[in-house]
Amino acid sequence: METEGEKMEYRTVEPQRDPKFLRLPDRESFDKIVARANDGEAEALSALHRLLDQHPQIWKQVGDLNRHAVTTLINMIADGNTLLQQAIAKSIEQLVSDLTETETPSMIEQLLISQVVCTWLECQLAISFLADLGGETLVRSRFHLKLQESSQRRFSSSVLALQHYRRREVEIARLKCKVVLDARKAKIGYEEKLSLDHPWLHSRP
Repeated sequence: METEGEKMEYRTVEPQRDPKFLRLPDRESFDKIVARANDGEAEALSALHRLLDQHPQIWKQVGDLNRHAVTTLINMIADGNTLLQQAIAKSIEQLVSDLTETETPSMIEQLLISQVVCTWLECQLAISFLADLGGETLVRSRFHLKLQESSQRRFSSSVLALQHYRRREVEIARLKCKVVLDARKAKIGYEEKLSLDHPWLHSRP
């Protein structure tokens, strides 16, 4: 309880400074800002930058290049068939889940998985092109055949890259376990032993 002459000080939170408390603009207002920014209006461009800074969920979704690439490839394969498009999208979700071995994969592993998914879709698209040659000329047939071969090579390379990364992570984990044992024998700290024997690994995030 306050005594006479004393005043209780209360620290208030200012929600407007925390992005999670900031309200998203309505779709119409947002589209107008984007349109004006596209027209080169400096004030609108600044307003768009502020919105993206205040609402990172916007640029994380809109700027997800992998999602755009996957969506484009799925739509090309489905060719207007909504059922097929939705079925392929579900298959891709399952494929990503199957390829992800941990609950918190590193950013590098996420990128490698995305590469596997995109190149796999490219393979399927190339196969569909080759299967639907019809009365195309010999030149175009050869082009589609080379497209299929190159997409298959990219897919194989992306799978090998993911496998190589995971093997390397296992080797690093084993090396760290060895450092723990060596540090105990030397009666020094783990970090010190790691920096002495493997400085490249010590500075690794």
